[in-house]
Amino acid sequence: MQTVAVVIPCLNEADNLKLLLPQIWTVLREMALPAEVYVIDGGSTDDTTAVAQQQGAHVIRQRGTGYGGAIKTAFEDITSTYIITLDADLSHHPAILKYLYEMRERAEIVIASRYVKQGYGAMPWSRKILSGILNRVFRRILDIPVHDLSSGFRLYRRKAVAALNLEFNSYAVLQEILVKAFCQGYQVKEIPFHYLPRRHGKTHARLIRFGIDYLKVLFKMWRLRNSIASADYDSRAFNGFIPLQRYWQRRRYHIILDYLGDALRVLDAGCGSTQILDGAPQIVGMDILIRKLRFMRRPGRKLVQASTFNLPFKDHAFQTVISSEVIEHVAESEALFDELARCVEPGGVLILGTPDYSRWQWPLIEWFYGHLKPSGYAEEHITHYTFDRLKQHLDRLGFVIEDNTYILGGELIIKARKPLDAS
Repeated sequence: MQTVAVVIPCLNEADNLKLLLPQIWTVLREMALPAEVYVIDGGSTDDTTAVAQQQGAHVIRQRGTGYGGAIKTAFEDITSTYIITLDADLSHHPAILKYLYEMRERAEIVIASRYVKQGYGAMPWSRKILSGILNRVFRRILDIPVHDLSSGFRLYRRKAVAALNLEFNSYAVLQEILVKAFCQGYQVKEIPFHYLPRRHGKTHARLIRFGIDYLKVLFKMWRLRNSIASADYDSRAFNGFIPLQRYWQRRRYHIILDYLGDALRVLDAGCGSTQILDGAPQIVGMDILIRKLRFMRRPGRKLVQASTFNLPFKDHAFQTVISSEVIEHVAESEALFDELARCVEPGGVLILGTPDYSRWQWPLIEWFYGHLKPSGYAEEHITHYTFDRLKQHLDRLGFVIEDNTYILGGELIIKARKPLDAS
């Protein structure tokens, strides 16, 4: 059974809770949901705890400090299927709970947003300007397709966020959650929302402290977004700002699609977040990393999590099998090539792509790339193949090399055909 937890981080919000909690319960009753309300108390000295309990809410004493401490406490202690967070100051109208919940199957995180079409924030002009700048800068630098990264009115699928290993204790945790979730391939959606002025009390925000924390989270998340730990690393490189990287991805894309021809039964073994799946939608995408597959999911697309050493397909299942930029990341083994060959039908094609370490161009490119983008793949290649070594593997399996192409003399892509009489 799907359950919902409504979570309210609080610090001295007794007066607001007296108004907010009855509204929340009214909305939840209308929704007929198995739901609970939790107040995460950050050490209030007023009647916050007493009011919360009188109104039927569970009170959890937060561990750590600040808003981030409250959110981390909620993610750790609450086991509901969905967690909806909102502020206690009545700036978040609880009726929006219904809208957030209705979007639960569309994304792992749903945000009530001030900055999408029909959204609005009733804020002082100074805060509106600072908030707008912050969100635009984060969106641009981190390349996150979210307009309101600082909204705390959200629905989370708990399984998606409980293991994110959050670090920040301030409101900067809101951006940290989004970036880390996005790097794991989770979907984020926004719905329009009108932010209202606080009813009682004063905001707990401290501008200078906020600024320092936001700079810290921006730097850390920028490094994460530009590392191979990000689920969309390859996809972003295809449209990236680094000319060499963009050229490389697109050149590989065109070569492989050319070798692919009109084949309809195709496997990309180790697809990652490549744009080849979009260029050839008939492809079955397979990868061992679930975060890559999460990012690449589309309605109707076939994706499989598996290892290239143990492909979950019948013999001769595909006309063409692609293995691009995969084999150099694992130990050399005849079993690896046997599995790829097994899934190719007689007369079918195997497309292999990997750096050729026998040529001077690749070591130079790898050295340059390692300095330009040290968080990339430069140090991930544990097997150094050459054209002759690949030909030995293909000869053993009876494959005939029909064509080969180099990208800038370094990356080798081979098209090899399986004999018609192959058993």
